[in-house]
Amino acid sequence: MKIGYLYYTFYPVTGGASVHGYYLAKELKKLGYELVKLNGEPDPWTTRLKNPVTGFFRMLRECDLIYVRMDYFLNPRNFLGLMAILTGKKVIVELNSPSDELYLFGRSKKYISRIDKIMAAILKRADSVIVVSCPIKAFCETELGLKNVQVIENGGVRFETKRDDISDELKEKIGQIRNRFERVIVWSGSANDMQDLELLHEIADAQRKTSALLIIAKDENKRLEQLEASGNVFLFRQLQRKEVEFLIDSADIGLAFYGDYSWSRWGFYNSSLKIFEYLNNGLFTITNRPGTKVQQSYPNFKYARNWDEILTFIESFEGKKEILPSARTWEDVAEETSNRIRKVTGK
Repeated sequence: MKIGYLYYTFYPVTGGASVHGYYLAKELKKLGYELVKLNGEPDPWTTRLKNPVTGFFRMLRECDLIYVRMDYFLNPRNFLGLMAILTGKKVIVELNSPSDELYLFGRSKKYISRIDKIMAAILKRADSVIVVSCPIKAFCETELGLKNVQVIENGGVRFETKRDDISDELKEKIGQIRNRFERVIVWSGSANDMQDLELLHEIADAQRKTSALLIIAKDENKRLEQLEASGNVFLFRQLQRKEVEFLIDSADIGLAFYGDYSWSRWGFYNSSLKIFEYLNNGLFTITNRPGTKVQQSYPNFKYARNWDEILTFIESFEGKKEILPSARTWEDVAEETSNRIRKVTGK
């Protein structure tokens, strides 16, 4: 079956949406799908059409279905997804956040209300909408009035980092850190208002003598840079994907702390990619959110309700990571997506 794949640029992998796009394309290809795309660098899993204009019309003509990840911004991908829907093509839309996230970009309640009306009109004409969590499904059903919504939670992968691909400088630095500290803790992500960065400061201070804290961030941020003064915090920026995987795999404990989501009508809605990356690589994964049922099924998932529980979990790590053979993987995500594709197309 041939799929038009309208996704964020995902190759080479950087983070966030590109991780999802990469692994979904990879696993759908393994299942026998032929994927074509319009953007980004050539990759092993899809065929990139050279001319995006004629390529899009070729997609409409030749593909059995269009799979598009949409959001609330004016960009070509959203426009092309809308065009595909309007032409009557079979379309599955992937939506990974409610419109409330626009508050973080300075948008008003009135603006978001207009966006909800526009998205409702568009998505009601899509054949199916895939979301990554139950709160986003609630948004789609309650606010947008959709009936064709399915939750397909994120997955993870066991990193198989080839140490020959990692610089001697980085390997030596991690070796020195491990020799100095009893435990290595990692936090990766974007320093935005959805994260609770204050907890990182508190942990760095409380664990100054015993634990190293590796911070993996894409962009510069003064709040994160201030942490380096603690002496046990090591900030890494602008890393290649293989280096990110190496650092996560080198750690014992992964942190996923989220801030106050009172600005969202749907509460905390993420099905966090980094949580699955931590879990699938055996890290003690400590978060201040209850997590999904899938995440809770991992014995290394640790929900900390307060500061004392955070410290207890950190100090209870006994130096042995646990890798689960039955972890949720991107193969699972692709299988569930494939079931939805076949239901929509009837093939």
